[in-house]
Amino acid sequence: MTFTTRVLKPFLALYGLGLLGVLSLVPLMEATIEQASRLPGAPALSRTEFALLLLGQPALLLFAAVALGVALAEKAGLTCLILRRLRGQASGPATGGWRSTLLLAFAVASMVAAADLVLRRIFPEAFAVVPRLDEVTLEGRFLGLLYGGITEELMLRFGLMTLLVWAGLRLTRGRARPIVVWIAIVIAAIGFAAGHLGAVAGMGQMDNQILIARTLGLNTVAGLLFGWLYASRSLEHAMLAHAASHATFWIATPLLAWLGQAVAG
Repeated sequence: MTFTTRVLKPFLALYGLGLLGVLSLVPLMEATIEQASRLPGAPALSRTEFALLLLGQPALLLFAAVALGVALAEKAGLTCLILRRLRGQASGPATGGWRSTLLLAFAVASMVAAADLVLRRIFPEAFAVVPRLDEVTLEGRFLGLLYGGITEELMLRFGLMTLLVWAGLRLTRGRARPIVVWIAIVIAAIGFAAGHLGAVAGMGQMDNQILIARTLGLNTVAGLLFGWLYASRSLEHAMLAHAASHATFWIATPLLAWLGQAVAG
């Protein structure tokens, strides 16, 4: 197999796909720059420099993650259908199970949305300036589907989780694979959750312990699902579940809120 087939084509395809998510940041750039410039210790940069930083950082992280995934995914025993297809390999059983992936995503995301609403009812002051999960602009919805569903999965699962599984298997000489995989799933899920603290900081809420715990806890739960899907099915299943989770938030949150009001009333 040539270098072009084995490395270059899969890398360019997956990196290009991830860049769609990075570009989905552009419509929200003005608001993001405004938030970032107000953060304590924010550097004195022009708006152009801020924009380049906000786009350049995820683009570089994506570059490294895709490179790691292309190099190590198969060695770690993990599946990416795009990678296999571009290398001319059989996709295997990972091409099925899409319906159950969607059902799992709907169930977990609905539980996350319900937990968020319960926390808002118990701690209303902690969520006073925090928009609900369905209070998302059109630009924000594209961001959730593209950056969340594609770019974050390439970074956290295809990059970080793949590296952790590969390194763990090397250290244990291939023994105790289930333990190694689950450790990688948990670490990647925690990293995924921690990445959402930037939004908390942007709202000036880093002293809000309830909001921080909610952000870490609920996103870790979702991250565990995405990591398990990558490990047991394929990266594309994790991507589908991530994107479907955002769509579920937008649909299920108002329905659950209405149901809660009806029960309480």
